[in-house]
Amino acid sequence: MIHKKFLLIILSLLLSSGVLNAKDGRFGKEPNDYSYGHLGLLLSYNEEDNIGFYGSLPLPGPLYVTASRVAYGTNLRSLDAEDAEFEKTVNTLRLGVHVGIGDLLNSISVGSVSLNLQNVVDVFVEGGVKSFSFDTSFDNDESFGSVVAGLRFGDANDWEGRIYFDLSKEVENEETLINYEPCAPDVEVCLVDDLVIEFSDDTDIKAVLDITYNATKNFGILMGLKTSQYLENEVFLGFQLQI
Repeated sequence: MIHKKFLLIILSLLLSSGVLNAKDGRFGKEPNDYSYGHLGLLLSYNEEDNIGFYGSLPLPGPLYVTASRVAYGTNLRSLDAEDAEFEKTVNTLRLGVHVGIGDLLNSISVGSVSLNLQNVVDVFVEGGVKSFSFDTSFDNDESFGSVVAGLRFGDANDWEGRIYFDLSKEVENEETLINYEPCAPDVEVCLVDDLVIEFSDDTDIKAVLDITYNATKNFGILMGLKTSQYLENEVFLGFQLQI
């Protein structure tokens, strides 16, 4: 599926060898004409295999909406006669806004001094909801607010990247994701009377770096790294159709 060391090597080579220097206008687009419309398949690994879908839909003006659904802790690599299983699914739905750094700073003037900066990067902010659903015998589903903010850089005709922070509550103890069965009424001794998933009291601040190679005008390959205060570091690979 995905090998963590392989993705780490690939990302290191991309960032160190200067392949982010794009071929001018390969798709006839301005370098900062980033697409905020896509639909993709996501594969990731953080000691377990995860799989999901993600998408983004541009709205009028600088607005766009994003959505994702990812199943964590799947058994897809060990399927025989068993059904596909997972530990939890995480869904997100957010409304975003983006603006070029030049447009943002040029709108700020101090006295008679005005700026004339280029849009070398995009600034983006998203806000919405993040929901958790668990494959357990007890109802522990929860939803929390979710905020994403960061920078988008590179060339829309070739290689581009994003550095951003993903803020939301997170599962604090992954060891609680055990599918205990409820105790039978006639059983005097039961290992667990209930299963309560523990969420972090504080917001988990995930730092994310991803790189997209725009292979064609309508197809891109996504690679990235994600760190977390409560979960293992995650590497991911995506394949996306772009609008």
